[in-house]
Amino acid sequence: MSTPIGPAGWHPDPTGKYEYRYFNGHQWTADVSVHGQRFIDNTSPATWQQGWGPQPPEPSKRTRGMAIAAFVVGIVSVALAWVPFVFVLAAVGALLAFVFGILGIRAAARQEGHGRGYALWGIVLSIVALGLCAVGFLFTRVVVRQVNAYLSPGPNQVSIERCEMSQDTGLLMRGTIQNQDVKAHRYEVTIRYHFADGSSESEVVAIPSIAPGSGREFTSHVTVVKAGGVQCEITNVYGPAPFTASN
Repeated sequence: MSTPIGPAGWHPDPTGKYEYRYFNGHQWTADVSVHGQRFIDNTSPATWQQGWGPQPPEPSKRTRGMAIAAFVVGIVSVALAWVPFVFVLAAVGALLAFVFGILGIRAAARQEGHGRGYALWGIVLSIVALGLCAVGFLFTRVVVRQVNAYLSPGPNQVSIERCEMSQDTGLLMRGTIQNQDVKAHRYEVTIRYHFADGSSESEVVAIPSIAPGSGREFTSHVTVVKAGGVQCEITNVYGPAPFTASN
């Protein structure tokens, strides 16, 4: 068996006979100690030499977990940063990637640079993601503005002037809409037709821009003929569909 090596000094006696035994860096010696009193172990060295000896500490394993985490989170943050509303999560991810990158660089300094590249890329990606989050914020504002314009077209008044169905012309509906807001608006009016047989149909009529305080007539002509009468109902008035045209 090879001669054990390790740090010289007093160590717990491997034989268990005494409290401490002195190790000279290459082998155990006969010098022993119990409660601070030193003695000489007169037993054969063979009984406490073979296979004993404090081993040098194993080198710590090199890891790059923080560095890789910074790199991965940075990539995900860059991919999501420009997306409306989701940019908030990307901003949080960018901050985490930056912190992970700093921790990864510190760990790499203790490990001969192991993982430093991933850590640096994580920091770079986090900065890029934060910059793209500004784009995501601007996109979010545009989306919110478009949706608000669609759901809240401003004060208006709409009425049905004519609703009839004939064998020759089919279903004809005529109405008017008044813009009561202080700025121009375009509208989409949803009309629902209720027939005598209990069935119903819906149609959306797009109305061009109307100046403040002005009104416009609109019509709906459906080529459907059913027995009995028909009733027309305005169910919804919206603004233009998002991203279809300027308001």
